[in-house]
Amino acid sequence: MSLRTLFSALVFTLAGSHGIAGDQAILVLDASGSMWQQVQGRSKVEIAREAVDGMLQRWNPDTALGLIAYGHRRRGDCADIEVLIEPGSFDRAQVSSSVRGLNALGMTPISDAVRRAAEVLRYTEHKATVILVSDGEETCNADPCALGAELEAQGIDFTAHVIGFDLPEGPARQQLQCLASKTGGQYLEARDADQLNDALGRISTATPPPPARADEGSAWMEGYVLDPDFDFYLDDSAPPAAEAPEFTTANTARDCQQLC
Repeated sequence: MSLRTLFSALVFTLAGSHGIAGDQAILVLDASGSMWQQVQGRSKVEIAREAVDGMLQRWNPDTALGLIAYGHRRRGDCADIEVLIEPGSFDRAQVSSSVRGLNALGMTPISDAVRRAAEVLRYTEHKATVILVSDGEETCNADPCALGAELEAQGIDFTAHVIGFDLPEGPARQQLQCLASKTGGQYLEARDADQLNDALGRISTATPPPPARADEGSAWMEGYVLDPDFDFYLDDSAPPAAEAPEFTTANTARDCQQLC
């Protein structure tokens, strides 16, 4: 592995992660009327309640978790979106109790609910992660795909992980897939209780790689180019290097000094 390759890997590690651990997240839960439909003899809302309980058992307690529901109070009302728990900490019992108390009644304002979650998380100032579980398409004259592009462009590090629960092929699935992809999030399908448990578990335990320690480079020799093709120097006064020596990830800074 060349010095150039290692340098590129370091930059990617620092800039490319969308993990949840150590940050704030909000679970956005669909409680629209369609959640009373049955899958394998059980209502979707009942399955979702149990799946969220399973997710909470695996949740990193250092990550604050909030809760937003939509469609749970009124029929035919696209404004029926409620912040049930602010993401100030992680309270497993509070989240579980709130989810178990949800009814399933109304519309599916996916876009406005996700936007509300982003605003609660102050997505233009902080890293923000939303986990959306929905069994249907947007029914309130909005475009989740366009919203994803907007939040990604305006946010510091906004990510929407989306689980499509018992979604058929068509516009609903396409909307949710696009929302996730536009924000760099995961899109997962769940056809039944086991798959919903698995999907929530996979998202809840997703963690970024350990952060690179910048001070680990302090032992490297000053005055040597990282790659002669790029003229990138640790010391601008250093002479051009003839070549960048090859070494492996097992080599240390002392090995690099000897090679130089």
